[in-house]
Amino acid sequence: MNAAAFASKHDIGATFQDVTRIRRGLARLYASVEAIEPVSDAYIQLHAGEAIRRAFLKHNPLSGQGHGVAIALSEIPEAWPPKYRASVSYHLAPLLDEVVNS
Repeated sequence: MNAAAFASKHDIGATFQDVTRIRRGLARLYASVEAIEPVSDAYIQLHAGEAIRRAFLKHNPLSGQGHGVAIALSEIPEAWPPKYRASVSYHLAPLLDEVVNS
């Protein structure tokens, strides 16, 4: 997907360089998650949740936490098994609090 399509998909005003920076941040986040809990066809245990949220906060490519989580969830690698993807979503969900309570 090119930069314009990525920006449109996520409703952001972004240049090619911005999209490149966002994608790099997401790649670092996903690599961090994989380092915390290797990819497998299993759920990620509760004890890993705080580390996953810290990794997101460290690598969030956007200034808004809620929008950053939304993009991170939307762009989760398709190669990850469904249980693993669901677990990452579950562990990032508390960071969406600002979206619901704003």
